[in-house]
Amino acid sequence: MNKIENIATELSERQQSLQALMSLTVHIRELAESNDWVAALEEQRRRRIMMDDFFAMPCTPMESGNVASVIEGILAIDQEVSDMLYRQRGTMRQEANQSRKNIRNVDRYLSNSPA
Repeated sequence: MNKIENIATELSERQQSLQALMSLTVHIRELAESNDWVAALEEQRRRRIMMDDFFAMPCTPMESGNVASVIEGILAIDQEVSDMLYRQRGTMRQEANQSRKNIRNVDRYLSNSPA
């Protein structure tokens, strides 16, 4: 068994859960970066369930530092995802406005052209 496998087997179940939450959060960001918002939303729902399960049991004083660190990381990544979504929403709004403008221009052109 190599060193990494050995470390992984030494992690407690709670530490593995924290690691899984952070990995899933990173995956959500990757989905957002690729504009796969449907999959990102599904993964966020799955992460919510995992978080509910994790926090159903109180943290021990020994693990509170690790938990706080992971939660800070999750919140930072969630902010990045929110920023991406906000930018995407703005882009979509601009595209919709441009489409409406183009339709109005076509309507004006057609109304002024001989029948």
